[in-house]
Amino acid sequence: MEWIIGPQMVGIIFIIAGWIQKTWPPKNINDLYGYRMPSSKQNQQTWDEANRYSARYMIKAGIFILIAGIVVTILLNTISMPGRIKSAIWIFLMLATAMGSAISIIVSTERHIEKTFPK
Repeated sequence: MEWIIGPQMVGIIFIIAGWIQKTWPPKNINDLYGYRMPSSKQNQQTWDEANRYSARYMIKAGIFILIAGIVVTILLNTISMPGRIKSAIWIFLMLATAMGSAISIIVSTERHIEKTFPK
């Protein structure tokens, strides 16, 4: 079960979400779908670029998390430990990778927008 549920699941979710956003990018500025930060909503040009960049970054982050998750799964399966501790580690790693990756995507996209569209 840990081959499916673990940090690699976060990677798979990021890959799928990035692929969906890249394949069907949001056409117009909205509050429901896409990269929805104030900087991206300034005009249509910043909206399009922020969504293009964040989708590509999300896919790359997802691939990295998927590979790292598989490596961590292999390592944790070689160590003997109680089930509760292993479950706690899985939960921590899933939350840490999801939150860390989301923050990384936002920070990187914001920097890209600032660099691409200087004020």
